[in-house]
Amino acid sequence: MARTAVSREAERRRALLKAAFREVAEKGFSEVTLDDIARRAGVSKGVTLYYFDSKEDLLRQLFHWLTDSIHERMREAVRSVEHPVEKVRALVALIFPSPGKNRAFFRAYIDFCGLAARRESFREVSERFYAGCREIDVGLVEEGVRHGVFLARDAAEAGSTLRAIFDGLMMQWLSERDPEASFAGYRDRCEREILSYLTGAGTGRERGRKRLRAEPPG
Repeated sequence: MARTAVSREAERRRALLKAAFREVAEKGFSEVTLDDIARRAGVSKGVTLYYFDSKEDLLRQLFHWLTDSIHERMREAVRSVEHPVEKVRALVALIFPSPGKNRAFFRAYIDFCGLAARRESFREVSERFYAGCREIDVGLVEEGVRHGVFLARDAAEAGSTLRAIFDGLMMQWLSERDPEASFAGYRDRCEREILSYLTGAGTGRERGRKRLRAEPPG
């Protein structure tokens, strides 16, 4: 009985977090009320306040929950394949799943970034999100370098650059007039730019290196 009650509590809390995510993605944090979230979750506002102290607390817990989920799915993606290049492709496929999912997540995430820039408790969640992403990205870079697939470079800097490519292209895609039609192009470009950066393929610098390696010493 006790275990069933704990499971029910966890399920109700998860339903509230999912409802909050959908509401924020559709309306933005400033426009969403606890009543909106409770209505979407099929509970009363009182039940919502039983699990969360305030709307701000709910949003903060939402991004803790999303952060844990994203990190776990990223780890699963890179573990699912062996070759470093395939790991990059798996990560890009995960981060660019579909126009609808990407639009919902990044609309909510943009709101969250605004709060993180102004409130310390949200900044700490954002810091944890990027720390986890960097850990995974850096591990991917280090593995590729060990296997001789990626150029030898500072892994921490390269991991940060990967994240900048992911986020930068996603932000640009959100501004497109027709995001549905342009989605595949941005996803393919993300994969192409990351692999070009990590392997040096197609860059003038790498061609120069290959030419120098081919030339005998003077």
